[in-house]
Amino acid sequence: MNPQKFNIENFKKLKKGDKDSFDLLYEEYYLSLYRTALLILGSREEAEDVLQDTFLSIYKNINNLKEFNKLRPWIFSILKNSCYTRYKNRKREFPDEFVLEKADSNFISSGEDEFVLNNEVESALLKLNPKEREVLVLFYYDDFSIEEIAKILKTFQGTVKSRLFRARKNLKKEIMKVDQDFGEKESIYE
Repeated sequence: MNPQKFNIENFKKLKKGDKDSFDLLYEEYYLSLYRTALLILGSREEAEDVLQDTFLSIYKNINNLKEFNKLRPWIFSILKNSCYTRYKNRKREFPDEFVLEKADSNFISSGEDEFVLNNEVESALLKLNPKEREVLVLFYYDDFSIEEIAKILKTFQGTVKSRLFRARKNLKKEIMKVDQDFGEKESIYE
């Protein structure tokens, strides 16, 4: 039996405060929002906090959204704003060396995030700057189009395309570094 997907009827009920509709929305979006926050922020704890903030904001502001077909980009826009707020606060709290050290550290994966941080692509992704990471995650992990990403980020499609181009190039460099580092470590032990 397939779980029920959040539909326009649920949307209308949610706008009236229906808890079951909110639970259904949560079930449908929880994992993809968590994964996106985790890949942008690089921390399980921060991703969980941002996820909680996002769902709270959705619940409080759902009546501001008029059209059901704009729900998904609207939700990811809220998540993106929460991630940036968190990232800016963290940047003020910690020196850059801490952020770099955090990005370089090995993540111990378990449960929901096991599929996210288990290979070199994700490790390299976490070393990119947040704006580059964001467009890659929205494009490749969340399957948004260039146009949808531009709306979520409140920017031009050309800006999204150039960020995506730069992000791909930088991701490739980071992956090559990871591969090179891995090769050096192997040769030490031979």
